Amino acid sequence: DSLDPQRQLDTTSDEIVPQLYSTLLTYSYLERPYKLVPDLLDRMPEPSPDKLTYTFHLRKGVLFHADPCFPGGKGRELISDDVLFSLKRFADSNLNNKSWFTLEGAVVGLDDFRAATRKAGPGADLSAFPVPGFKKIDAHTFTLSLTHDNPLFLFAFALTPTAVVPEEAVRLYKDQFGVHPVGTGPFMLHNVERKGILHLVRNPYFYGIYPSVGAPGDAEKGLLKDAGKHLPLADGIDMPLIEEAQPAALMFLKGELDWRGLDRANFSKLVKREGSSFRVADEFASKFDIYWVRGLSVIYYGFNLKDPLLGKNKLLRQALAHLVDTQAEIEVLLNGRGQKLHSIVPIDLPGSENDTGATTYGYDIVAAKRLLAEAGYPGGQGLPPLTVSYSATGAETRLLFDQLKGKFAAAGVQLKADFTDNPTFIKNVESGNAQIFDYGWNVDYPDAEDFYQLLYSKNVAPGPNYTSFSDPAYDKAYEASRYMPNGPVRYAYFKTMNAIIMEQAPMVFDYNPLRFGVTQKWLLNFKRNLLTSEARFLDIDQARKKQGLK
Repeated sequence: DSLDPQRQLDTTSDEIVPQLYSTLLTYSYLERPYKLVPDLLDRMPEPSPDKLTYTFHLRKGVLFHADPCFPGGKGRELISDDVLFSLKRFADSNLNNKSWFTLEGAVVGLDDFRAATRKAGPGADLSAFPVPGFKKIDAHTFTLSLTHDNPLFLFAFALTPTAVVPEEAVRLYKDQFGVHPVGTGPFMLHNVERKGILHLVRNPYFYGIYPSVGAPGDAEKGLLKDAGKHLPLADGIDMPLIEEAQPAALMFLKGELDWRGLDRANFSKLVKREGSSFRVADEFASKFDIYWVRGLSVIYYGFNLKDPLLGKNKLLRQALAHLVDTQAEIEVLLNGRGQKLHSIVPIDLPGSENDTGATTYGYDIVAAKRLLAEAGYPGGQGLPPLTVSYSATGAETRLLFDQLKGKFAAAGVQLKADFTDNPTFIKNVESGNAQIFDYGWNVDYPDAEDFYQLLYSKNVAPGPNYTSFSDPAYDKAYEASRYMPNGPVRYAYFKTMNAIIMEQAPMVFDYNPLRFGVTQKWLLNFKRNLLTSEARFLDIDQARKKQGLK
């Protein structure tokens, strides 16, 4: 969508932006459970006794990438002023409607600043509007004052939209800043080939060090042998655009790719499923490794409640919810790589269905037909074809639609598909031009609130509430639970919100995916991390690669 950190929040952009930019905080690469650690900071932020003021200490000597935006083309040192500038861009209502929810109401004066930018319009001088909650102590120290004790506050500073950017680059490149990144990250964008390969090269001045602490068993797996080495370990990364699964699989088999996810067809070829476990097929066991981990994400079908047909007919939405056969999708199209969801929260997060006992719709054509009749469309009569939007055009996406289309047709509901590229899909969803959309939300921070905010009325599109759902009772429960510690009281509010979702059916929970892929044996230091990029830690065993390619 964009390489401007403050303008993006989609998963695809988030694979690239962390290679180019840095955030104040990040997540430990190896340790589990996930925990926040300093990135651009030299220590964790220090809270005041009342937890209403945090002191931040920046690393000294961190340089922005060399770029013509700086005098002499040399990257300058990152300082506190850059953090304030980036925080203001994050809060600018003309720039960011996607991730603002993570700091809304948190920092003294930041909401007022956002209101001032809305009134001033695009292109306003951000320096003209102060943020009283930000206090610069010196070039490498600043404080942030909070409006209230907020246990979610620090999570925001590990998100790519809060990455620090230099004002010089924004001013020089203007609208082209989103394709001309200038950050402090481990890699720099060297060039983009016309055929779609992103070439990233090592930042020789990157400050990062390979971790010396991991989870139990990491040392035995060789994941700590590079402890203390300067990052990144690789000289570069090539990220080719491969729109179809089969060419990508062939490139991997030929050793042209080091790591990739697995499509349905090649999963059956490379992997053997044994109940709830998996292993590499015998003929490939000496060449490849596989990994799988239950994702901190949800896949769902969203209904656009601004749509004049769907938005005004709750019974119709309930009927459609009963026609989504998630279990068949998991078994037939995903090779078992997912788990049906009964709430909006990924299964491994506190506050999921395991804690709330939430239930949701199941495939039930009898119930669907009954509800269709109650909605005014017996047997689907009089119901115009409904359009489902997808963010890809490949064979697997079309198979997914064909399966959905068949299930709906059995109840008399006709579907059409709108297959687009990802940026077009995002724009259509944000602008309310998608009737039904196949979407997902990947964790921003490890708290259930990140998922319940998807239906909060203040986050309606172009914010992350792409369904434009609005319900006062839901909002009341969400606001009450937002900053609570996990436990029975908070989970009771979650249960209330899930019951409202069940009744109003603004979306259909589909599944919690397994993050599954294959890596070459020569790829070193690989450990799937769902909250931070792995790329800066990876290395290549060149001798083994040469041997493997023979």
